[in-house]
Amino acid sequence: MTKTLLITVNVHGLGPEAAEAPGAALHGRFAHGGYAYRIGLDRLLETLRRDAAPATFFWPSSEALRVPALLERCLREGHEVASHGRAFEDHAKLAPAEEADILGEARDTLARLAGTRPTGFRSPTGTLSAATIGLLRSLDYRYDSSFLDDDAPYGLDADGGAGMVELPWSEGLTDATHFRRRLTQDRAEAFLTEEFDALLPVAGYACLTLHPRADIGLARASRLPILERLIARARDAGATLRHCRDLA
Repeated sequence: MTKTLLITVNVHGLGPEAAEAPGAALHGRFAHGGYAYRIGLDRLLETLRRDAAPATFFWPSSEALRVPALLERCLREGHEVASHGRAFEDHAKLAPAEEADILGEARDTLARLAGTRPTGFRSPTGTLSAATIGLLRSLDYRYDSSFLDDDAPYGLDADGGAGMVELPWSEGLTDATHFRRRLTQDRAEAFLTEEFDALLPVAGYACLTLHPRADIGLARASRLPILERLIARARDAGATLRHCRDLA
């Protein structure tokens, strides 16, 4: 069985808070999001570089506009830049015309900053509307990675995405799942490892999802060894590390 590990990064800085509060209200607050810009993304990128591990970074266009130099570094170091929407909108609550405008604007902004259009999308809130997949198809996306409804990739033809593929993510392989529960690092690593060891032999596929924030992410210095051990574990199990676009 061919085995694949996808390392994905949801680039969440101040965006989740900015979606709920005016920009002026963020000054001096919500340092966990600011951590992503100052050091979190830098540390993740350095760890991935040291381990020669390719990753797919899902960028909201609003975050890319805040820190374009970090997006450029992702590209320079060989990582994929994919779309994570515009500014943390809940796509399930958007009217079709508004959703089309947001998806198009996010794609075009990332294309301008990255020099090439993104081919993959992940919902910033984990929710889609009935129209989302069709809209993504009309924008020439090749894959979506928003769903939790399978252990392995599958086609999206029946959902209006002719020729598109769903690359599902796993809640158990997401750092935020465990650190939101205030688990110790040892317990978080145990849960991540248990999920990885169960998924890879069954599906031949595992999608690890990371966040660069200080509160819910693996980007803190004391937590990064967990990522390094998971990468080594994947390679020992015979898994190939790939970009999402290549697997799609």
